[in-house]
Amino acid sequence: MNIRWNSIREIAFTGMLAVTILSSGCSQKKGDNTEQTPEFAVSCVAVAPAVSVPSLDSELLSQIERKELEDGLYYTNEILKKYFLSRKDVRLFSDGNFGDDEAPSGRPSFERAKSYADKLSCNTVLETSIHRYKERVGGNMTAKEPASVAFAYRLLAMPNGEVLCQDSFDAEQQSMLENLLSFHEGTGGSLTWLSGKDFLNKGLRNRLGKCAYLAEEK
Repeated sequence: MNIRWNSIREIAFTGMLAVTILSSGCSQKKGDNTEQTPEFAVSCVAVAPAVSVPSLDSELLSQIERKELEDGLYYTNEILKKYFLSRKDVRLFSDGNFGDDEAPSGRPSFERAKSYADKLSCNTVLETSIHRYKERVGGNMTAKEPASVAFAYRLLAMPNGEVLCQDSFDAEQQSMLENLLSFHEGTGGSLTWLSGKDFLNKGLRNRLGKCAYLAEEK
């Protein structure tokens, strides 16, 4: 009987593992991740304000979409500030210090990155772009529509613009039962339905943490 019971438990465990693996591709699209062992000698990281793609002044955006992107930009910049708060080798922009060439719109560019490297006297620049931000509709237990976000980042070495790290995130939250693997990754499944800000926070911290130059200090 013990042998038979052990066999049944092994079969059940194998079945659960298969379900977990099959569900792993359902919650998010995998981006192009570039992660390297630190070899570049970083003096400091200049964190540029996040930008929206498409631009906030795009005629293709509805008023609702524009407001959503504005919220996504605001929350992204707040998350970046908190994420790097204890890092002495990271320099962030100041609120209300945007110039004509620093508006939070358009696409990241080498020229923009270089300007931040020069202004903050750093030899690397972190650029983040928000492509979609949708707030949860409903409560944290009975959401009608889950939070959905899409963003990308890249860390550039100056003055040549070499990409040291880059990654992207494009996902709609799923419950823990729908996607067990994303729950363990800290980016998807949850016991409750997250707000857009919290979902963005989990995704952004997860992606930045995969870059050796940007991982949080322990």
